[in-house]
Amino acid sequence: MKIILVPTDLVKRCLWDTYTYYVVGSEKEAEQLLKENKEFELSERDGIVIGLLKVMETDNLIHRFNDYMIHFLTVKSIKEKDDVLTRKKSLEIAIDKFRDKFPEYWNPAINYVNALKDLDVYIKVFKSKISDLDIITLVQQNIPYEFYSSNSVKKLLNFNNY
Repeated sequence: MKIILVPTDLVKRCLWDTYTYYVVGSEKEAEQLLKENKEFELSERDGIVIGLLKVMETDNLIHRFNDYMIHFLTVKSIKEKDDVLTRKKSLEIAIDKFRDKFPEYWNPAINYVNALKDLDVYIKVFKSKISDLDIITLVQQNIPYEFYSSNSVKKLLNFNNY
């Protein structure tokens, strides 16, 4: 299979950070590729690695963020007795890391500019709601760790944004 695209296609599909890390390997080189924005061929293997073959382009970035968070909570949660928990620090890092999918040196179209503004507001509100959640402290090997209930975090996600 031949996959031909331009670097902005990867940014629009929320794959830029993954492409930079797994395929390019250098943020500086990735920045140069995005600024030039020339058409290139991506190998099928690289497309599978970065997840290109399972995403569609959309400017509904809030929905993308919600999907990202659901996936994160599904993969990174642990079961402790009757609760499903996710580490507080890991969750905070994951929320901040989502914005890396849209680099500062990217010049988006107007619909993505507005979507990024809406996403920033949504993330800010989401973070404030998370800060109000109860923190569960567990001690493992004499080290205390802070957790949130994964179900409580999922309930804070709003899938009805347009």
